[in-house]
Parts: sequence; structure tokens; C-alpha cells
Amino acid sequence: MSSVFILKSLRAGALGLALLGSAAHATPLMDMRSDDLIMMAAELKKSLQLNANQQTLWQQTESRSKTLLRERQARRERLQAATRQSLDGKDVELRELSSAIDSEAATAASEDKQLREWWLQLNDALDDSQRRAVATFLSEQLQRQSDAAPRAAGPKTDGGEHRSGHHRDSRPARPGS
Repeated sequence: MSSVFILKSLRAGALGLALLGSAAHATPLMDMRSDDLIMMAAELKKSLQLNANQQTLWQQTESRSKTLLRERQARRERLQAATRQSLDGKDVELRELSSAIDSEAATAASEDKQLREWWLQLNDALDDSQRRAVATFLSEQLQRQSDAAPRAAGPKTDGGEHRSGHHRDSRPARPGS
């Protein structure tokens, strides 16, 4: 089980408890992951026709971003190992684990802000048509996520049966009904 999964599960659980009773829906923008965007950026870069200065800035930004994300992954793997080791211990204190997860979440939030700033600086170096191309690209990514979200979030229908194969209402039918 990856540390990212554990962190997301714990965050989702905490968020779920905080929003209990409200009709909150996941915002696709907030579901976008930095590493996914970095991978998609290569596709975008081809269409932008960057000049030499923009190429240099792009390479620097992409390199710094990838380094930060590699360090984040290594840190999360260490957290995963430490968490697993703590949970295997006899006197595990879950509050201590929670504090480590909170610390990681705060660090990740700060890193995400830094990543955005780096890429916004690059965006500032683009001309108007390149900026429009970036905005269109991001809009398409959000639309894809928005289109996929209802299918993923929708309730699964199982034909009225439970996993055991029994009908939901297993009481015998009343005579005459």
C-alpha cells in the first residue's frame, strides 16, 4: 500500500468527517495532481513553440518541479515505512501518527504553492497566444476530469442483489401480492 494512498485516505476520512451531513462534491481542480500535470506538460510544450529564453526557463522549471516531486515521493515512502513500523509495535500511539501525517500534508501544501509559483513565473514569460494555449489546455484537462467524475462517483447498480446473491428484500411474498 503506497504512502500516497494512506495520506489520501486519511485526508479523505478527515474531510469526510468535517463535511458530514453537507452536500459537498469533489472539485476537479483540487483533484489535479502535480506529477500528472508535469507529465502532461511535455505535450503542451510541443504546441507552444517556445523561443530560446522560454525554452531555458521551461527546462529550469520542469527540472525543479521534478526534483521537488522526487523528494516528496522519497519523504512519503519514509513516512510509509515509519508508519508501518509504528503500527506493528505494541504501544502504538495513533496521535503521533496523525501528527506526522499533518506535518506531511502541510509540507505538501507548501510545496504545491511553490510549484504553482514556478509555473506561473513561466506563464508570465509567455506571449498572449501562448498563454491562451495554456489556458485552453488546462480547460481541456479540467473538462476531462469533470466528464469522468460523474461516472466514477455514481452509485453502482447491482441489479437489486447483495453480493451474496440474495435479493434485497428476502422476505417471502405475501399471499395475494
